Amino acid sequence: MRRKVLHWLRYVLVLLILAVCVDLTVRLFDWHAVGLALRGMRLDILVMGELPLLTLIFATRGWRWLIVLGIRPTSRRFAYSFCANGVSAGLAALTPFQLGEAIKIRMIPDRHGSAWRLGVSAFFTERVLDLCGMVGIGLYGLLCHFRWPRLALLAPLMPLLAGIVLALLSSHADRLPQRLQPYTETLRKAPRIIRASLLTVAIWLLYAATWWVVTRAMNLVLGFDQVSLLLGGVMLAVVASMTPGGLGVSELSSRGIMIWLGSSAATADATAIAIRVLTPIIALTGLACLLPLWRHNRHAARHASMAGEL
Repeated sequence: MRRKVLHWLRYVLVLLILAVCVDLTVRLFDWHAVGLALRGMRLDILVMGELPLLTLIFATRGWRWLIVLGIRPTSRRFAYSFCANGVSAGLAALTPFQLGEAIKIRMIPDRHGSAWRLGVSAFFTERVLDLCGMVGIGLYGLLCHFRWPRLALLAPLMPLLAGIVLALLSSHADRLPQRLQPYTETLRKAPRIIRASLLTVAIWLLYAATWWVVTRAMNLVLGFDQVSLLLGGVMLAVVASMTPGGLGVSELSSRGIMIWLGSSAATADATAIAIRVLTPIIALTGLACLLPLWRHNRHAARHASMAGEL
């Protein structure tokens, strides 16, 4: 009973945050100025810049997922992982709940019914690395803002540091309680974790590039360090709030960060809407991977059925 009450309280809190943030966004933004900025958007820069970057992100995430699971990459497996991670990213752009991860679970080899344990371990590894990547890219922008460029260059490497720490901790996994040891399977493979952490660094640099491109398409002149600070700060706020797609939270966070950086209210509003433009682009690009993924699953099911009949 207590668990159900806490469950519903969490959803009520999320809805309350969503309502307050959307209301503040509607009240604070100069929508006339935002409309003028949207009319001047360079669609050629947006399309020609975002699609290659998103393709690289899906490919890198797909490669990382294979490495974390310890699956030997082949062209067919990589194509499936690419599509699965693309769909996952598309759904994640619309909801804070990782519905797309269910698709990736199908890739986990079922070793005597232990696939779900491997899945928990793999998801934990990816989440820790992504969290460090998010913090690292934001810290890079923050250190650049305070004119510590040399130290800033090390900040995006936080996933690598996390990977090294996880690899060192894996040597002590045997000291954990017996019931927790099956979930540390991926942590026991230090070379995998290090390679996955390097790919995570690349993923978050690519995400920063997508944000920079969309601001350029809106005719906003922002440095890569400013975009990195925006990316880290906004994503942390979105993850903490758990609102669907960061609705309202993303806009208020990006607007607040831009004003803190010294931008005018009009520039801050345009930047916030530019970042929001990415949501449908990521969603549509990711969901475009559904068709090849569906065809792959249908072909695999048909092949398995024929093999069973034989």
